[in-house]
Amino acid sequence: MKPEYGKTASDKRARAALGQKISSEILQGDQIPNHGIYPNLGARRGSLPTSQMAVVIPAEFFRRITEKIVRGITYLEDQRFIEPPHKIQFFALDDESARPLTELTERFGTVLAREPGIVLKRAVVPEDGISSLYEIEFWKQFKTHATVSEE
Repeated sequence: MKPEYGKTASDKRARAALGQKISSEILQGDQIPNHGIYPNLGARRGSLPTSQMAVVIPAEFFRRITEKIVRGITYLEDQRFIEPPHKIQFFALDDESARPLTELTERFGTVLAREPGIVLKRAVVPEDGISSLYEIEFWKQFKTHATVSEE
C-alpha cells in the first residue's frame, strides 16, 4: 500500500488511495463490537481494550477464499474438479468446536504448507478420492475448515 513502492504515477496514486481507504475503516478501542468476531481473532492477551485495533472483513470473504483454496488444491494434487454431486461446505469454528475435524485431519491427513502464510491439512476419503476434510491456517492467526462431500 505504500505509494513509494508504486512503479508508475498511477500505481502510486492507487496505493495511496487504498491505504487511505483501509485506514478509514480501522476500528479502535470502544468502536470494536463484541460480537461477529471471527473465531480466534478476538482480543489478544496482554493488550488493553483501548489500544486494540480491528478491520471489518465481510464474512463472505472467509468462505470464498477457503473455497478457492480447496478447489485449487484438489486440482493441483489430484487433477480433479469439484463438481456436482460434490459440494464444498465452509465452517468458521473455534478450536474447541473444530476438534472432531482437527483430529481426523491429524490422523488421516497430509500437510501442505507455504509458510509462514498458509498451512493446510487435508484428509481425502480413499474410496472416492474426492470427499475430504480441510483445515487451513492463515499466518498462524486463524483457521477455516471445509468439507467436500456429495450433496
